[in-house]
Amino acid sequence: MVAAPAPAAFAPAHVKVRVARPVEGCALKPSAQLRSSAGHEDGITFRWRWLRSRNAVANCAAPGCPIAHDYDPVSAGRRRSKALQCAICAKEAKGDKSAPEPATFCSPACFVAAWPAHKRTHKPPRERSASNASSDVCAPSQGTSKDLVESQTMLDDDKWESVGEDAEYLPGREDIGRRLRVECLAMRTVNGEETLRARGAVSTEPVLQSPRAAPSRQWLGESTEGQDALRVCSYNVLAEIYATAHAYPYCPRWALDGGYRCSLVVQELVDADADVVCLQEAQRDAFESYLEPAMKRAGYEALFTQKSREAMGAAGKVDGCATFWKAQKYRVAEQRELRFNDLAYAEARANRLSERDEHAYLTRLVKDNVAQLLVLEDYPAPGRRSRRLAVANTHLYSHRDFPDAKLWQSLSLIRQLDAFCNRQRETLPCIMAGDLNSGPDSSVYEFLATQGVSRGHPDLQPRHTAQGFPVNVLPDARQIAHRLPLVSSYASVLGVEPDFTNLTQQFRGTLDYIWYDSSAIRCAAVAPVPPLEQLTRAGPALPSPQYPSDHVALIADFVFLP
Repeated sequence: MVAAPAPAAFAPAHVKVRVARPVEGCALKPSAQLRSSAGHEDGITFRWRWLRSRNAVANCAAPGCPIAHDYDPVSAGRRRSKALQCAICAKEAKGDKSAPEPATFCSPACFVAAWPAHKRTHKPPRERSASNASSDVCAPSQGTSKDLVESQTMLDDDKWESVGEDAEYLPGREDIGRRLRVECLAMRTVNGEETLRARGAVSTEPVLQSPRAAPSRQWLGESTEGQDALRVCSYNVLAEIYATAHAYPYCPRWALDGGYRCSLVVQELVDADADVVCLQEAQRDAFESYLEPAMKRAGYEALFTQKSREAMGAAGKVDGCATFWKAQKYRVAEQRELRFNDLAYAEARANRLSERDEHAYLTRLVKDNVAQLLVLEDYPAPGRRSRRLAVANTHLYSHRDFPDAKLWQSLSLIRQLDAFCNRQRETLPCIMAGDLNSGPDSSVYEFLATQGVSRGHPDLQPRHTAQGFPVNVLPDARQIAHRLPLVSSYASVLGVEPDFTNLTQQFRGTLDYIWYDSSAIRCAAVAPVPPLEQLTRAGPALPSPQYPSDHVALIADFVFLP
């Protein structure tokens, strides 16, 4: 009789699984990292399993705690302190899989108040020690074991129920208040023989309710009802690649998740009900997978222009500008992408600079920023000719030490917009919106508002390279001029610009604007930036669980002049 072959032993390995805090309606996409003593492993396939706790999990075990079953994201965002877990409960649960979930308390005050009653639920010390001594400790898995994803939950079937086996999971209303558990099985098969098997799992906090949109914005100005009107929204939506815990440590990590924030962005945009929407920092993958489809369902069409640089990591991890328009009201008659890098290279060649000066010139100006120029043509009512409108959407360079680059970008954009609007047989009214990364005291603002820049403005001073020699990317002040009668919408209605359109713990100021051609359009009303106390209800600054970006959306109503 031939003995059965010995079970194959795999190199010790395990899978590190990460997943965001689950929120109703926000797809969960866990990541898995295989860690093996054999080093880098190729040809790995992953299998997934999702489980849900059979019972809801209270945020706090203290009787009468008002937040025990409050799963609202805004409330969760306010609770910045760490939850406390009873150490004795946790030890019992580790040694006895049938033990209840460890008790969790939202604050030291709740723990102290509940302790006299809670301590009576613990096993006597002698019984607890015996239970821990006989507990089943998981050993490194071998190749002949059953499916490790299944075996992991066999001991926990009274606590968990299986809800899916896909790589993604979309929490629904039935999941609110319950924990989710995602398990991952990593396998590799070579010539029909299994050569690696490892597993990992992670449990989440209770599923939160779907995020609530921010309160509807109030309006100042006059009503445009019954008039030939146009509503425009401009919004820097904070690309996921920049929404990191390092940049925004005051915002819960789950509220920085791209899916969570995209759902709030779309709610805001639908509530704004603008005819034209200009977004900045729209990330390509988020635009293609979420923003464009969601806005299309709301009746919009869109164009996207990504920045000139390569993606940061995976494909689609690059941001840009996206312009949406109501499909039943407008069609795109013309479109143009403006890449400031290309304009900088062209100017450097035209100026016949030396090699040293050209390098310094391009170092100041090649920053990957872009702009979109569109001509929108409406569908006229019977008896009326169609109206054409030029729209510019841009996001200028952000670094505060490059005011000359921002002014150069503004000058380049206005020259292109002027040529776009003023044609041989037609003059188009225009709207220019975007994040200009420039305050009301900047040369960019002065240039747009006054059609020029004073010769003494500090932004006109030459800059210096790292080697110490001067570099000037701007023409003479007399050439920094334009003829477009641009007016800032918010300043025209409110008398001044908002106190801020960007609000973080490090910066508070106005960077975003909607400019309009005052010879053909009048701004009738604007939605003022919400007061600070409203914006900070769910956190000390933006973004937060209620506001998905560090910028505030600007919304303005316009009427066309006869």
